[in-house]
Amino acid sequence: MLHLYNSFFSSSILHKSHHTKKLVQSFHLYRDSMLCDVEACLFVWVPVKEIKESGEHPGSIVIKHFFNELTFICATEDYGYFLKVMKVKSVGNGKLSKYSTHLMFPVTFFCRTFLPKTGEVLVGIVIKVCMQGVFLKCGPMNSIYLGRRKMPNYNYVPGENPFFLSDDQSRIENEVAVRFVVFAERWSTTNVRKFDLLASIEGDSLGPVSLNGFDGLEL
Repeated sequence: MLHLYNSFFSSSILHKSHHTKKLVQSFHLYRDSMLCDVEACLFVWVPVKEIKESGEHPGSIVIKHFFNELTFICATEDYGYFLKVMKVKSVGNGKLSKYSTHLMFPVTFFCRTFLPKTGEVLVGIVIKVCMQGVFLKCGPMNSIYLGRRKMPNYNYVPGENPFFLSDDQSRIENEVAVRFVVFAERWSTTNVRKFDLLASIEGDSLGPVSLNGFDGLEL
């Protein structure tokens, strides 16, 4: 089982700048390339005052905080992006820290994650074009860079709406779908929890494609 430990409190006040400790264990139910279904446990902190005064069922309050925290965590270096929660399995008993005004509840759930891997082929949508290359988004990722050196036979065409044009007249421009291979990936060192990917269209069957609204990642 995958466990997520969150250090939320400082001087008895929760902050959104909390950190997620290293995942210590995981139980993989299903893996298909970069997609993986896992059973996981997230420890959720809930103010005691909210449970006493809200009038809501404690379980409902915990679940609300659970989804908020999972959305904030977004991704981890070891297991990738949390795409969706398929089922909440259980909510454990809350434990009160001696000097805390919050209860900690273990929430066990089944979820699908996405971990980008070097060498895998994806399809992304162009969201920005510049002289040195283009940026793409694919599923939860919007930090995918395709440099002009990895676009053989494409030349930059400047203008109000710049684009790259190939020898066979195919274009790479904003909102165009591009099939690419991941040739490098790294966990971001910024405060944003995300992966930065470098893409390439060197190879057969890579480059602009028609997807009819598909965003490149089938969940």
